[in-house]
Amino acid sequence: MRGARWYVMLAALAAVATGCSGDERRPSSEPRSAPSPSESTTSATSTTEPPFSVKELARLDELIGQAEFPDRIGPRFELRDVYYTSPTDAVADFVRKGRGIKDWASAIATTDDNWGHVTTFVLPDDVGDGFEYVPLADGAVAIRVGDEYSRRPIPPFMLFPGGKVRPLQKVPSRPLDAGSTLLDVEFWRLAGLTDKWNPGRLWAVDGDEAELFPVEGSRYGELWQRVPGRDGAILSVDGFNRRTQTWRFDTSTDGGRSWTTAAADLPSSLKRSPYFYSATDSAVGPDQRQTVAMTKELEDLPPVLLELWQTEDERAFRRVSLPWDEPFFGGIAYTPEGALLLAEVLGPEHWCASRITCLRPGRIWRMAPEGTDVELARDAPRLFGHFGYVGIDVSGGMIVARTGAQSVAVSRDGHRWTEVTPGR
Repeated sequence: MRGARWYVMLAALAAVATGCSGDERRPSSEPRSAPSPSESTTSATSTTEPPFSVKELARLDELIGQAEFPDRIGPRFELRDVYYTSPTDAVADFVRKGRGIKDWASAIATTDDNWGHVTTFVLPDDVGDGFEYVPLADGAVAIRVGDEYSRRPIPPFMLFPGGKVRPLQKVPSRPLDAGSTLLDVEFWRLAGLTDKWNPGRLWAVDGDEAELFPVEGSRYGELWQRVPGRDGAILSVDGFNRRTQTWRFDTSTDGGRSWTTAAADLPSSLKRSPYFYSATDSAVGPDQRQTVAMTKELEDLPPVLLELWQTEDERAFRRVSLPWDEPFFGGIAYTPEGALLLAEVLGPEHWCASRITCLRPGRIWRMAPEGTDVELARDAPRLFGHFGYVGIDVSGGMIVARTGAQSVAVSRDGHRWTEVTPGR
């Protein structure tokens, strides 16, 4: 769920975001091997110029030397999330549980050829207190590692397929250029890389120069790219305004260089609800379709769906009638033909004893493009996983459904699904 997803890790929240990449794929490289600490250290220090100090670079080199780079993610690691930036490029994050701090670890696996080759980064919890990451184009990922024990700043860095590491520099605002990747992140996810709680505008990364910068002329919102049926248009969704009862969003038809603002009427009955403001999820579909789910967060339970609204003209929303009252919510997604998929989380309605060990099943419902009735999707996979991750999501033009502790099912059309075990 893009807007109201739960993130559970022992020592950190793993921040998920994505950038855009072209549909054209470059040829796959030869089989890669994981980098040795010395190779990563050399790469980190030799490709960086100020403002990083010698001490900061030394700390980054030390961190890379203490991290692990296995060929594949091991069976002890539990999948937390997977995010696609194209049908072939993806990043997944994991957690390894144990009895002591030396047994716990956070991990990332990235690919640029649909998991044919995998580059991994494993950080034991006795080395750093977790990390935040931002998936980029072509299998690259930006990473920022915390250091709770010494509280010494470690520069954020980029990890590329094959294991190359480069420090990521923050630079002043500039216009978006063709070689940069817009970041699809909520402001709290980006905070670890920008040192700002509310960045106010969209951010981008220049992978060739390893530079992170705010984009001039943009206004911050939840980014939607590579949406089928949108003719390449990008949406930056600001969200619901309770005062005006509108849903505001910006649209760009030139790759993010200029934007137009629109607001659609959304007369929710939850105008004065204390729950709604921080618990919404949305989906952007083909043509002018958008759907907004208003949810209520419950302690140690999945969120509850209160209202579902849809627009087909981006001028006004209509409320969708549901076959049940306040079900547990697991996300929404559009198919390329305009059908709406809605994930329902199942299981007991009572309090869950542990967020880490509470596993739940789920199922996917479907509403036809021109229909109003919600019916079970017969061709959809059965959902299963940790209650904060059970459900469906959309990224990189792919619909992603959680099917197990280590697996997902992916689909481009919402009808044909392929089982995937990321990082393995």
